[in-house]
Amino acid sequence: MKKLYISISNFMEDTLTQNHFTLLDAFLNNKEAPVREFYIAEYPKTKYYVLKNGGTIDNANDVFQEAYFACWKKLSTGKFKPKNKAEIEAYLFTIAKNKWTDQTRLVSKKKTISIDEKMYQLKADDTNDTSEVAEKEERLSITLAAFENLGQACKELLTQFYFHKNSLREIAERLNMEEASAKNKKYRCIQKLKELANSVGSR
Repeated sequence: MKKLYISISNFMEDTLTQNHFTLLDAFLNNKEAPVREFYIAEYPKTKYYVLKNGGTIDNANDVFQEAYFACWKKLSTGKFKPKNKAEIEAYLFTIAKNKWTDQTRLVSKKKTISIDEKMYQLKADDTNDTSEVAEKEERLSITLAAFENLGQACKELLTQFYFHKNSLREIAERLNMEEASAKNKKYRCIQKLKELANSVGSR
């Protein structure tokens, strides 16, 4: 009976692990569709939180993007090992809240707004800035699509530089090349990314 219980427990654990790591696998393997879907689904939480606490749409966009890439970095480096999607959602939102809290602490004067006024502003911002938010989300989607079409070497270099924040010298050492060569390769990869983004955007 004990062996049967262990067998069932292991089966359930394996099954749950496979289901839970679908999103994690998407992050680790740069799968555009599920990653973009996660980005769009999670952004409203941060937007509402920032707006509710004295921020603007631009503040929300900046905070969420910083939090998103910080979360991505932790996942890709294995420093954060979530058990399921809910843990990734909670972790991302916690980073966003902490970043906004840090920013507001740097502001010497804060504008006090009543709950009713803030709710009205939230509705007004949603109406006035819908096109702006849609445009930024579209640009992000185009950039992710273009990144997927880059060669593996460019993907690796840009990921090391922008996501892992490695210096060109560190990247050059890893790729066994001179720092100047790494700098030139980074420039060519950026130009290629721009070309691909323009191509995707014109479709």
